[in-house]
Amino acid sequence: MNNHGSIQHGHTTITYEVVRSARRRKTFQTQVSLDNVRVLAPAVASDLEVEQLVRDQARWILERRKILSQRPEPRRFVTGETMPYLGREFELIVDTDRFLRPWIRFDEDCFLFDAPPRMDDKKRRELIRKAFVDWYWRQAEEDLPAWVDDWLPFVAAHTKPRVLVRDQQHRWASCAYDRTLRFNWRTMMLEPDLIDYLVVHELAHVTVRNHSKQFWDLVAHHLPDVKERRRRLREVERLLPL
Repeated sequence: MNNHGSIQHGHTTITYEVVRSARRRKTFQTQVSLDNVRVLAPAVASDLEVEQLVRDQARWILERRKILSQRPEPRRFVTGETMPYLGREFELIVDTDRFLRPWIRFDEDCFLFDAPPRMDDKKRRELIRKAFVDWYWRQAEEDLPAWVDDWLPFVAAHTKPRVLVRDQQHRWASCAYDRTLRFNWRTMMLEPDLIDYLVVHELAHVTVRNHSKQFWDLVAHHLPDVKERRRRLREVERLLPL
């Protein structure tokens, strides 16, 4: 059952939608877009609990909207544009002369895409966009399990967790109660230091389920500059394509 509410934060009114689910036992999740705030809540959560959560997160919600409003124009996916990989920008070259199949190739200096000739520009953009999503997804599936393995002995001396790649719209990564780690495929756009932060963050959740001082002390033990990495992640995420 969905319902709506609103709060006042300074001179700004924040309206929000509440989506309750019996599958959620204790946790809340707040999703923010330019035109909507959605709170995913346990079925037993009261309206007052949800309202207080939004009040507590009001500053973050407004900052998040500001970040979203500053995102760059969407890529046109034409020769000369760039796409990020591990924190670096690489030129995209679209080749229509020797088309075999629509796929992305990476040759250490640039991205190459073999595009069908005489294709509508809009359809070609969508074709290239989907090809990039597939490419980043494959790279994440290949690289992130090893990334987790490298940090596992230091952060969480447990059985090796399952690592999955998902299309998470509102988070970079998550750790489930069964210790399954889920990473956003967009992670492969980030520089290695920020991927290290995401991996250590989720592995720390294998030991400490919440974001208590104990949790952040554990993360900071392995990454003393954790605050700086979090700041950089917030800065770069608004600039990433796709």
